[in-house]
Amino acid sequence: MTSCFIVVHHSTLSNVIRLCRKFSVQGRANARSGQQPRHCKVRQHGGSIAYARSRNAGATDVNTAETLSIDDLVAWIARFDRDIRNQAGLLTQLDSSIGDGDHGVNMARGALAMRMTLESDAPADVGTALRACGAAFVAAVGGASGPLFGGFISAMGTGNGASAALDAAGFANAFAAGVEAVIARGRAEPGDKTMVDALLPSSKAASAAAADGSRLESVLNSSAKAAEAGRDATFPLVARKGRASYLGDRSANHIDPGAASAAILVRSLADSFARRADTDASTFPFLVQPSRSGAAMTTRRQFINHPDSVIAEALDGLVRTYPSHLTLDATANVISRATPAVGKVGLVSGGGSGHEPLHAGFVGRGMLDAAVCGAVFASPTSEQVLAGTRLASSGAGVVHIVKNYTGDVLNFEIAAELVSDDGIPMESVIVDDDLASDSAGDGPGRRGTAAVITVEKVCGALAESGADLATVASRGREVVSRSRSLALALDGCTHPGRHEPAFELSADEVEFGVGIHGERGTSRIPFATADELVEQLVSPLASALELQRGQSVIAIVNGLGGAYPLELSIIARHVHNLLEDRGVTIARSLVGSYVTSLDMHGASVTLTVADDALISAWDAPVRTPALTW
Repeated sequence: MTSCFIVVHHSTLSNVIRLCRKFSVQGRANARSGQQPRHCKVRQHGGSIAYARSRNAGATDVNTAETLSIDDLVAWIARFDRDIRNQAGLLTQLDSSIGDGDHGVNMARGALAMRMTLESDAPADVGTALRACGAAFVAAVGGASGPLFGGFISAMGTGNGASAALDAAGFANAFAAGVEAVIARGRAEPGDKTMVDALLPSSKAASAAAADGSRLESVLNSSAKAAEAGRDATFPLVARKGRASYLGDRSANHIDPGAASAAILVRSLADSFARRADTDASTFPFLVQPSRSGAAMTTRRQFINHPDSVIAEALDGLVRTYPSHLTLDATANVISRATPAVGKVGLVSGGGSGHEPLHAGFVGRGMLDAAVCGAVFASPTSEQVLAGTRLASSGAGVVHIVKNYTGDVLNFEIAAELVSDDGIPMESVIVDDDLASDSAGDGPGRRGTAAVITVEKVCGALAESGADLATVASRGREVVSRSRSLALALDGCTHPGRHEPAFELSADEVEFGVGIHGERGTSRIPFATADELVEQLVSPLASALELQRGQSVIAIVNGLGGAYPLELSIIARHVHNLLEDRGVTIARSLVGSYVTSLDMHGASVTLTVADDALISAWDAPVRTPALTW
């Protein structure tokens, strides 16, 4: 058998999204109304209800024992939806150990979107159905999971044309195409501790079994077993890609959540095709409860109604509080100016929620034109970013200001390609200021943190003054190059609807080098006085920026959500002391909680080397909910 590899690049996935939106829209409508899908009958699969599409009159009969049909595809996605919901808690636990704890929720959202898509009106051929599912997943899930898992499923359908069904060889080829798309998009290799570690051996097993003439059921089962073995093999690995890579050696001895989800996806297909019972949670042999060192577990309460309504209700409350400043596109969760600007460069930023007031609080004159709000700690989808870009466009082009996280970068890139249909000139500024995640390796690079405030402020001032697209973007990138940030935390944050923090520390520990997504830092250091801890933030920053006597900086002392103003002022005091001792002037400063990580009790310090032009842009008038002068 000759393997067929088809690479799906951003532009291909963008086209898939364009072609397949109709399926997602109809599926969501049917889900809300409870309408049973057209052309479907209900059948029982291993104790679960799945929808099976009735064949069109005159359709060619196929050997259903040796081919993967539309019926089987619909049953697979229904089974995956159920299996991923059953395992969502385990995936959340895995992701909380080395990520931001939202993977289970996001995968469940994507699986439901795919099921609703097929239930609305399953396409007549396997290729179209897979592409529709992939587009639905991308549209429903932000972060890196949306483009990667959605791209995988879309690519499986790209090479299959109007095939009514896939035999063993056709499935192996389609699977290989999906894996190749993930590798191309995510730029991951085997051993990086990603979903590729499960998918690539799974693909090779499927190809080998198909080449040996195995029956399709055996091919699928071999593929599932290989995916599970690849998932388990991620346990000892040190992550080299994604958010887990920022933990360095601390990412070892944990199963990768993406690999775990990939294994569930493949196992769901094998079990669905064979009509087997539910996937057993025991397929996670390394899953253990994190040690609490015998201490009583912290329980936290929150002012929420329901975890699923947090973002919508918070955004509604924000625009009601500032009706003359802001307006809300509730469909896309985009906050924009109540009175749109005309004839200026538009500025769009965004990311996962949970960082408030970033980014929605910085929409207004002198800063952003639109902020795109994803789920908690998950980047917005490409379609959300597309909606925000269109709202911000007023004829002079749009700059995307993007924090350097895999999901944010992928979804903003895809949106930029979709915007090309509208003829809107685009530029992008990637913010990567976090010193703790700086490394010489080939990982994702430094994270984007509180320097995004300075970037948005300076770019906003230039855009308001009439600067052109290239100038605004160039100056934004210059601000990034002049900025570094570093953070620490005394306690972890707690996701909406949960009662335990993402991590807990003993009374003599501090988490050093934390990001803004609730993830663990790069190390743990002993607890000390405020001045001693601040010195451990400022000294590395000064060295990294090579600050010299006589230079000036803009300093941001930022609370991560749980630090109260008295604490932040004490931190700011010693930042001033330390820089004065070095002969460095703080030309401008900002102290407060601006880029948060839910309720994390922590703080960050950001320094930006200043010049007269930068200070002038900083001083320019601004009127937003979070900043006004």
